[in-house]
Amino acid sequence: MTLMECCQVPVVSVPPETPVFDVAGIMAEQNVGSVVVVEEKKPVGIITDRDITVRVTAEGLDPKSVPVHAVMSAELLVLPGTTGLYQALLQIKAKGVRRVPVTDGAGALSGIITVDDVIRLLAQEMDGIASVIRSGSPVV
Repeated sequence: MTLMECCQVPVVSVPPETPVFDVAGIMAEQNVGSVVVVEEKKPVGIITDRDITVRVTAEGLDPKSVPVHAVMSAELLVLPGTTGLYQALLQIKAKGVRRVPVTDGAGALSGIITVDDVIRLLAQEMDGIASVIRSGSPVV
C-alpha cells in the first residue's frame, strides 16, 4: 500500500506569511490539530496547536502579528505518495515525527499521513485478521 492510497486528502494548508491568529481559527474551523505551511504548492513547514501554545501564547507573543513561518517546524519529513507504507513507517520512526506531508511527482502537497492514521489502518487490518481466525476456529 502506498501513502497516496492511505493518506488524508485534502490537506489544510496556509502560506508562510499567514498570521498565527488566522491559523488557529482555521484549525478550529476545520477541526484539525496541524496545518501544513506551503510555498508554491510545496510543503515548507508544519504548525500544530501545541506549537501555537508553546511558541506563541506561552511566550506572550501577539498571534495577530506573528507570521506562521516564525514559529512553524521547518525540519519536515516529506515523502512522495509512491512511498510504501512500511518504508514510510521506518522513516517516521527514525525521524520521530507524528505527521508527514505527502507529495506528488512534482513535489506539490497532495496529502498527509499521521501516526494516528497508521494506528487506525493497523487496527482495521488486525480486525480483518481476527475475522479470518474466528471463521476458521471450531465452534465451542
